Amino acid sequence: MPLPIILDCDPGNDDALGIFVAAGHAAIDLRAVTTGAGHLASDRTAHNAAITLHLSGRSNIPVGAGALNPLVRERMIAGVLDMASALDPERPDLEGQDLDPRHSMDLITQTVLSGGATTIVTTGPLTNLAMALRHTPEITATLERIVMLGGSWGLGNKTAAAEWNILCDPEAAHVVLGAGIPITMLPIDALSPVGITPELIKRTHAIGGPVGSFATELLQSLVTTFRPGSTMAPKFMPLNDPVASLVAAQPELAQTQPARVDIELTGRHTYGRTVVDFGLRGDAVANVDVVTQLDCDRTLDTFIDALARLANLDI
Repeated sequence: MPLPIILDCDPGNDDALGIFVAAGHAAIDLRAVTTGAGHLASDRTAHNAAITLHLSGRSNIPVGAGALNPLVRERMIAGVLDMASALDPERPDLEGQDLDPRHSMDLITQTVLSGGATTIVTTGPLTNLAMALRHTPEITATLERIVMLGGSWGLGNKTAAAEWNILCDPEAAHVVLGAGIPITMLPIDALSPVGITPELIKRTHAIGGPVGSFATELLQSLVTTFRPGSTMAPKFMPLNDPVASLVAAQPELAQTQPARVDIELTGRHTYGRTVVDFGLRGDAVANVDVVTQLDCDRTLDTFIDALARLANLDI
């Protein structure tokens, strides 16, 4: 039976690919898409999600607009964008569905409490989910798992210490990690080998139709924005966000290890760092299953399969 999920995201080109995957995967029942500020301002991320679902042919899935800013800090702006293609620039040429009138926080809580979703997949800052947990803590009894794309057991990708999704709202990440809900965390360290290769773009383009064509544009845009920061950077731009939904649907794609994960909230140079303790030192208790390795070939094959299925769906 397909897994009913909510996808909380901040489209963004890789998030849009994540929407395509969640909408097309045979083992996922996508119940709602919620958006917030992150890659772009909140109004833009919501509109981009609406565009993506309309293109996918899945306009029956509600899209909610959510958090305008992080819980306590000023909003960060993504520093590297492709302002010539995909969803980084305004796209008045692309039609989008109407937004659900509910705030993302309310869409999350009402969908969960009604029995509509047991898993939340997050591919952006965790503000919406933290707000939902604070406002309606009883959803913790219903949620079976959070699959969270974010964090790192090593270096950051926005600062030397912090990964982008966590750094956008570290306090929200602290709330989510402390909620007592089972969490699978996909850190950038494990995602690095799953790259957007020329072969992946070629396979995506071969799908054809609106889904294949736009997914190709999204992938090419991501490659354009890839700026390896050091000799330790991966060879190809990582696929990132779509992998979260794939792992939610097919946990066997990932190897995980339990760990204690805390968020650094006070460090001058380490603010937003995910402090990952695999050794469970002292009296530490594991609160996260951290993905340590992905089956790259199977992950990419599954990505293509989900897009191909979506392209041929007759909704």
